[in-house]
Amino acid sequence: RCLMNKLVFLWIVLVSAQLAACAIGYQAHGSLSDVPGEMRGKGFPGNMTGGGRFALANRDGRLQCDGELAAPDISPVPGSCEGETGKGVVRCSDGRTIPVRWSAITCRSLHGNGEDNHGNRLIFRVDRRR
Repeated sequence: RCLMNKLVFLWIVLVSAQLAACAIGYQAHGSLSDVPGEMRGKGFPGNMTGGGRFALANRDGRLQCDGELAAPDISPVPGSCEGETGKGVVRCSDGRTIPVRWSAITCRSLHGNGEDNHGNRLIFRVDRRR
């Protein structure tokens, strides 16, 4: 019985570490045309249907943006995520909302862009770091 509890505990630790590794390894970076410097943050892959989230902040952390990417609306290669494209929306702490389009570069990276209602352009990239 004691050995069984240790095995269950070990299994829980290993599964938790695997799940955490997926989210920790994705980095996000981008720029807004009216904000000086690069914005950085983390990416969070979506579930089995695709899409996902990313968070960006400027250097001093005053401006924060949260992107939500919908599942792909175009999947040109059956069985692969490469080349998929989709829509999303980025909401920032200063009140702006930016509709975006994203494209998968590989199954572990994507890039995208959009414009707010004042014509300020957001460019972003999310990819897995090894």
